[in-house]
Order: sequence, then C-alpha cells, then structure tokens
Amino acid sequence: MATIKDIAREAGVSIGTVDRVLHDRGMVSPETKARILDVMKELDYKPNHAAQGLAIRKKKLKLGFLIPDDKDHPFYLDIKKAAMKKAEELKQYGVQVLFKVLTESTATHFFSSFDTMLSEEEIDGVIMPGFRGLDTSSLFHTLKDRNIPFVFYNGLSEVRNCLAYVGCNYIDSGRLAAGLSALLGKEDARVCIYSEGSEGIPSHTDRIRGFKKEAADRYPDMKILDIRPISANQIDNFLSAQEMFRIFPDVNIVYVVNPADYGICEAICRADKNHQVRIITNDLVARQIPMIDQGIISATICQEPEKQGEMPLEILFRYLAYGTAPKEKMCYTNLSIHIAQNL
Repeated sequence: MATIKDIAREAGVSIGTVDRVLHDRGMVSPETKARILDVMKELDYKPNHAAQGLAIRKKKLKLGFLIPDDKDHPFYLDIKKAAMKKAEELKQYGVQVLFKVLTESTATHFFSSFDTMLSEEEIDGVIMPGFRGLDTSSLFHTLKDRNIPFVFYNGLSEVRNCLAYVGCNYIDSGRLAAGLSALLGKEDARVCIYSEGSEGIPSHTDRIRGFKKEAADRYPDMKILDIRPISANQIDNFLSAQEMFRIFPDVNIVYVVNPADYGICEAICRADKNHQVRIITNDLVARQIPMIDQGIISATICQEPEKQGEMPLEILFRYLAYGTAPKEKMCYTNLSIHIAQNL
C-alpha cells in the first residue's frame, strides 16, 4: 500500500507538500499539485482514514457554540437543531461541542457568557452570532492572544480576524424582496416597510439598502412610502396599520423585514379592509406557517438556517483537525422563496 512518503519520493517533493495537497491547504503551485495527484493515481493511493481518525481523536477538540435563546428568537431554533445534529456526527472524532445559550440579547450578557465559557473550558474554537454595534475589540484580542479561531454566523461583527462567516447576504435578500414586490404589486408597487430593527443591525439596514438599490436600478416607478416601526404591543401594531392605510391609501405591498413576532402581519391583515395588500416577510418559523397557508403572508424569503448551524462546525473542525482553511471567507447561504404551495 502506497504511503505519503512514497508519493513524495516519486513526485520529487517533501512529505509536507504532499500533506498540503491531501488536505487542500494551498501554498502549492498548480503544476506541483497536478504532479502529486498524478503520482497518487499511479500508485493507487488510498488515505488511511482509520489512522487519521485516531490522530484527530487524540486531539480531543472542544468547540464552543454561542446561540441566542430560540424562545425569544425562534429563527435560531433550526440553527440549533442543525448544529446539535452536526455535533453528534463529530463525536466519532472525539470532538466535543459546548452550547452556550444567550438568554439575554445584551452586550453585557454576551460578554459574560463568552468569558465564562473561555475561563471554564479549554476551548479550541468558537462559533458565535455576529453582533454589529458592540465594542468587541477586547473579545477579539482575547481570541487572538489565545490563538483561538472563530467563525461568525447570521451576522458579521469583525471580518479581519475571523476564520469565516456563514450567513445571509442581506443586501441580496433586500434585492430579492424588491423583485418579489414588483411581481406581486407590479413594477409601480407602492411599498411600506415594517421592521423592529434599528440602525447598526445588518439584517435591517442591509436588507432595506438592498431593497432601495434594486428598486432604483430596476423599478424606477416603484415607491417606498414609509419605513415604520413594529411594536411589542399588538394593539399599537393594529393602530399603526390603520394609520398606514389612512395616510397611504394606495399601498399594495408591505415588506416586513425582521420582527420578533410575526403578529404584525395579522394586524395589517385586519386593518386591510379592501384586501389590497400583499405581505412579504423573511425567514420561516412556526408562527408564519398558518399565515402563509391562509394567504396573510404572500411569500417569505429564507436563508438556510440549517446551513448556518452545520457549516461553522465543519469549517472549524477541518481547520483544527487538518489545518484546512475555508476556500471562501464569506460563505453566503442560498436565498429561497416560500409560498403556500411549497411549504
């Protein structure tokens, strides 16, 4: 059975160069890589997966996964399910994944949870949601000083030192919403945007920026009438919807960007006496499914939450086990459209 040493000798390169090709670590010229692959084929080389698995298990890798509480943020439920399934798969390699639930969406709680995890456990890599607007410089210095790689998902706080980002391209998500608005409300659609987001939150600002750009570039007759806040109080949301129809009687599209509670859609539907509005949302949680089925929500744009749970773990595992960095730092999820017929 051919070994790496045999391949290196036949190809006239070092064992380290062969190892880089085997694990796709880069730093090898295309000509050398092609020669090594040809030799591997000639020698009928088969990787010794058992030996590799034993070597990885000896490392006893420990990964930390920070995730918001899905009770308050139901979008994260599918992310957590996929991450836990991937964690079970990685157990065969001796990898332990420690999940830390962020029960509060505050900077203080985030840093406290993070510090607790680092101080109580010997963490080899970290996966966390990106938080724009937080002063995270001390956190990243800590990770850098301890040589701990980290991956963001669902939002990007810092691009320079992270190993990768896995999540939505929110600009493209907003552009897709503008295209849906043109299909559902015609190219001269009259659009009101609802969001509980604020400045500094990319899922809010980037989606709206993408929507505006696409509308300006492709649908010059489309008009964004207003951007309105979502309240935690359903009575306030109903009054807001009534006001919207009174001020903008020609509105025919409502784009709901990122609410915690999709009850805003029901409030708009109740206030829509003439059944003139089509509602577009993002993501797909249990609260939305009956609304889509009943026609309250016309379409929703999804961003592969399952991939956001699984892929960060795979990236960290391959990096720590094999030294293989992801080929792309920005690993964008695919956007898909769901309507009643394809739920």
